[in-house]
Amino acid sequence: MMFSTKAEYGVRVMVELARGMDGEPVALAEIAARGGLPLAYLEHLVARLRKAGLVDSRRGSRGGYMLARSAPEITMAEIVEALEGSIAPIECISQGPDGSIVCTRESDPRHVCPTKLLWTRVRFAIVRTLQETTLADLVLGAALGDRPLVASARAGEAAAPQLGALDSVSPRPLARGA
Repeated sequence: MMFSTKAEYGVRVMVELARGMDGEPVALAEIAARGGLPLAYLEHLVARLRKAGLVDSRRGSRGGYMLARSAPEITMAEIVEALEGSIAPIECISQGPDGSIVCTRESDPRHVCPTKLLWTRVRFAIVRTLQETTLADLVLGAALGDRPLVASARAGEAAAPQLGALDSVSPRPLARGA
C-alpha cells in the first residue's frame, strides 16, 4: 500500500506549521518554497486540513496558517484520514458504519473471504501506528536530525530509539505487543 502525495505533502506542511508554533501564522508560499512543493497543491491540501479542524488561517499582510491545536494533540491518523480518507490496505477492505471491517467480496453470506484476517491485521497495524504517532513526535524526530526510530532485528522486540548524543531526550514509548 502506498499513500499518495496528499499524505506526504500534507504531513510535511503540518510539521512546518508545528515548527512555527510561536503563535504567528506561516505563509504557505514560504513552506512551498522551502520544501520545493507546488503551492497550488498545498493550498488544496490545507483546505482539507482546515475542514478537518487541524489548521486555522489568518488573513492579511501578516496572515498565513497555523495549527488549530497543539502538536502533541494531533495524530498522524487525523492528518492522513483528512487527506486520504479511510485507510484500507486493499480495495475490497473498508470500515463499515459501525466500525467493523467489511470485505466487499463477502456480499454472499456463504462466502467467507480467506484473506480478510490478513488485511484486517495490516489495516489495524497501520491505523494504530498513525494513531500513536503525534505531530510533536515528528517535530522531535526532525530536531534530532531526522534519525528515525528503528525496529530491532529480532521479531517481536519493541522498537528502540536511536538518539545518539541526545540520550536525555525521550520520545513517547512505542506500544509493546505490536
